[in-house]
Amino acid sequence: MDKIDCINTFISVVENGNFSHASRNLGITRDQVSKRIFYLESLFNTSLFIRNTRKMDLTRSGEKFYERCKVIVKELDLAAHDFVYDQKYPEGLLKISAPHAFIQTCFSDVISNFLIKYPHIEIDLMFSDHSTHINPHKFDVILKVEENIEEQNTFILNTYKRSFYATDAYLNKYGKPKNIEELREHSILLYSKDDLKNNIINSIPKLTCNNIEILLELCKRNQGILFAPDFLAKKYEDEGIIINYSKTLLNSDLYFYATTPYGSRVPKKVELFLNSLKQHFSNYH
Repeated sequence: MDKIDCINTFISVVENGNFSHASRNLGITRDQVSKRIFYLESLFNTSLFIRNTRKMDLTRSGEKFYERCKVIVKELDLAAHDFVYDQKYPEGLLKISAPHAFIQTCFSDVISNFLIKYPHIEIDLMFSDHSTHINPHKFDVILKVEENIEEQNTFILNTYKRSFYATDAYLNKYGKPKNIEELREHSILLYSKDDLKNNIINSIPKLTCNNIEILLELCKRNQGILFAPDFLAKKYEDEGIIINYSKTLLNSDLYFYATTPYGSRVPKKVELFLNSLKQHFSNYH
């Protein structure tokens, strides 16, 4: 039996004088009122009312319980009000972990637009590529770019390709590799060491660096072939500075996704941020 229903019924009996008036006030039968009061008395092993023919007087225990119940109901009402308010006007601290790669993208636009739209939400943003070292319970949202998704309660935001990039001048001088094996004859500029672990690259890279601007600058200067996620190289590719020729070599997907520690009950501020990300990357494409 629901304790809150029983407490509300008990308060109604006290304030309406008897079971019959309480049943009419609550819209339930007198028998239901009686069962709920009996449940409370059995639960606490005490009598709450002195029963007589005229009216229902409270026992000493009943008086104390009534005062406590009034506080409980008031706190519940306040909690419900706060919840509804938070749903309409979300506020508080939102803790986010994101990969370093997004420092060099339009991610700052996402954060800026979100803060403008929801001025009562504060953001604590940490960039880290070591997702295995992150305590998920310290963050509301953990953003990742991975080849495989192993976590539960994930929200896929986008998919990317990892591609090979070079300048026309480099390819004209050193030749265009026709397969992965021929890459061993070239200087490789690598964004992530994980690509070495996964045997995607079968040669020792000339440079491994998690700063895409440095890698793109070296690639632009004909220093080698760059292997990196396409969203990081998009600007240079769109400007025609480097070209993507991965179709004959490799098709490797990456997932951009979010995880939360909340399961299916995601707080409103987290839901709003995830929706902002989805909308942004949908418009981006």
